[in-house]
Amino acid sequence: MALTNAQYDSLMRQYNHKQMRNHQIVAQREQELYRKIPALAQLDDEVSRLSVASVEKLLDGDAKASAALKSQLHDLKQKRETLMQSAGFPVDYLVPPYDCPDCKDTGFIDGKRCHCFVQASIELVYSQSHLDDILDRENFDTFCFDYYSPDIKDPGIGSTSLESAKQAYDTALNFVHHFSTEGGNLLLYGDTGTGKTFLSNCIAKALLDQGYSVIYFTAFQFFDIFEKDVFQKDEEAMEAHEHIFQCDLLIIDDLGTEFSNSFTTSQLFLCLNERLLRGKSTVISTNLPMGQLREIYSERTSSRIFSNYQLCKLFGDDIRIKKKLSNEKGV
Repeated sequence: MALTNAQYDSLMRQYNHKQMRNHQIVAQREQELYRKIPALAQLDDEVSRLSVASVEKLLDGDAKASAALKSQLHDLKQKRETLMQSAGFPVDYLVPPYDCPDCKDTGFIDGKRCHCFVQASIELVYSQSHLDDILDRENFDTFCFDYYSPDIKDPGIGSTSLESAKQAYDTALNFVHHFSTEGGNLLLYGDTGTGKTFLSNCIAKALLDQGYSVIYFTAFQFFDIFEKDVFQKDEEAMEAHEHIFQCDLLIIDDLGTEFSNSFTTSQLFLCLNERLLRGKSTVISTNLPMGQLREIYSERTSSRIFSNYQLCKLFGDDIRIKKKLSNEKGV
């Protein structure tokens, strides 16, 4: 997974904190041992002295003397363990309490990211995706076709509400399955409350679980970040602005619900065009008809979308109203 510099630095600060914590714990335990077992300090000094002497002999080519010193070291270490156990301490009492023993809380093994670093990366992008509180409820496993009618038909596309939903679902699933090799972009459009946001969340959940960085914004949040970055030089907005351009998948939900003006129009084009140039994927959902999308966001922006995005239409009854009525009836 490609992390931004800010995300990488954030993770490394966490690992540095773990290492400092471990160092402090070991130092405190060592002082405790020396207080309760005074002879242990002298024993450790002797171990250190013999260790240095052994290395010096080895560098001088005196392998026989070095071997003798190693034997003495072995005896001292056994004596050390006996003293600790007699005082009620485990022999590994001074081993740092690593969160990950495999990499010893460094995040890397032989120059490669440890499994714990990969997992921490996933957890970080989850927390920064703005989706972590709802993805357990809205994902491909919980998507339900029962809310889509097999009778309501859109003459424009010649499909029923149910057929359109199944096609959109399959398109989203295919998008996820081929994301690593093909990437791509999606425009989910259609009536209010027909599952566009839910389907976006399905995509986000699946890709986040695979370790990709996914950032979700409502249209209002999205343009608010650009405004704060450009006009207020807000530090948090500047960092979020970087994520917008670098994340693996950007989701812009409910495009068209924000207050549109020349600034929002230009910033949308800038973002979508830049992400296309970088080969980054974007999913947009909107209630706007295609003609109105062109009118509001200009010909050049709509041209980028229609030329580079796969279009998925969802239509039918408002699912949120259906759910509310079902709950009121106790269904």
